[in-house]
Amino acid sequence: MKRSLIYSLRLKVYSFQRSKKIHSFFITSILLLALNSSYICENSKLNLVVRNNFNGDFSIVENISELKPGAFININWNKKKLMLPYSLRKDYVSFTDKKWDWRYQFNKDGSPNINNPSLYELLPSGEIKTHFCKTEDNRPNL
Repeated sequence: MKRSLIYSLRLKVYSFQRSKKIHSFFITSILLLALNSSYICENSKLNLVVRNNFNGDFSIVENISELKPGAFININWNKKKLMLPYSLRKDYVSFTDKKWDWRYQFNKDGSPNINNPSLYELLPSGEIKTHFCKTEDNRPNL
């Protein structure tokens, strides 16, 4: 009886670990299959992925108008990997963690300028450094 109980517990632990690995693999696959958008910021390539996180679905944002509360942006630039949450702002579209701020300014017609965003960095001195960006090619991003 004791042996069968131990065997049963081992089987449950193994099943749990396996399902955890499968779940982890599934989430990692979703994140890796994301479409990147590319920019050049200060002569360095910047890749980003924008996702909505509505109910944990991590859906890729293909159009800036699809942003929902809970959205975030992953930025890979100059050996830095940033994950910035969407911040509701009146005058621009922003993703910020209060140290870094990725912004799309609005055009005169009210649409976001997705071809020339800016990345703002708060330095330890309290100074704000602006990194101006442009699309890597002339195709629209997002």
